[in-house]
Amino acid sequence: MGVGTSFTLRPAVPMGHMTGVPHVCALGIARELEARVRWPHEVVGRDGEPLVRVDARAGYDDEGVFVRCDLTWDDERGFDADALESAASQAVQGWAQDVSGGRAVAGPLAPVLSDYFDTLLGMGERVEVLRGGRVIGEGTLIAVDVWGRATVRLANGSQELEIAPEQARLRYV
Repeated sequence: MGVGTSFTLRPAVPMGHMTGVPHVCALGIARELEARVRWPHEVVGRDGEPLVRVDARAGYDDEGVFVRCDLTWDDERGFDADALESAASQAVQGWAQDVSGGRAVAGPLAPVLSDYFDTLLGMGERVEVLRGGRVIGEGTLIAVDVWGRATVRLANGSQELEIAPEQARLRYV
C-alpha cells in the first residue's frame, strides 16, 4: 500500500467507544467503493482483494478527545482521497449521533453491527489466528461482537477463541 491520507475526527462519544471508529470508517468507505470489509477494518473488493487499509489512534489534546485516521491504498488504484475521507467522516458522524441517542449501550458497534455483518467478507471461512507473526490457532470465523472482537471456532470444534483487533489478526486460508 503506497499512498493515502490522514485526517482527524472528533466524534462526541465516550472514550471507550472510540474503538468503533476504524470499523465505522471502513464501513463508510466500503459503501463508497461498493466493496466489502474484512475483519477488523480493511476495505476489500468483492473477491477479497485489499483496497484500503484503515488505521486509527485515539488521543486527547487541548480540544478534547480525537481519533487520527490513516487510510492507505496502492497507488495504481487512483482513489480520490477527499471522497474516501468524506465517506469515512459521514459514517462516523452518523454513528456518533446513534451513540449519543443511546443506541450503543451494549457496545460501540451496536448501531452498525447489522450493516457491518452484511458488508463483512469471510464470515464462516477458515482462518488462522496470528499473534506476533505466529499462528496460535486455526478455525472458522463465526462471529463479531458489539466491541469489534472476532470469535473463531477452533478446528477441534470444542473451543472458541475471542480476539480483539489489537490482540491478533486473522489470515484467511
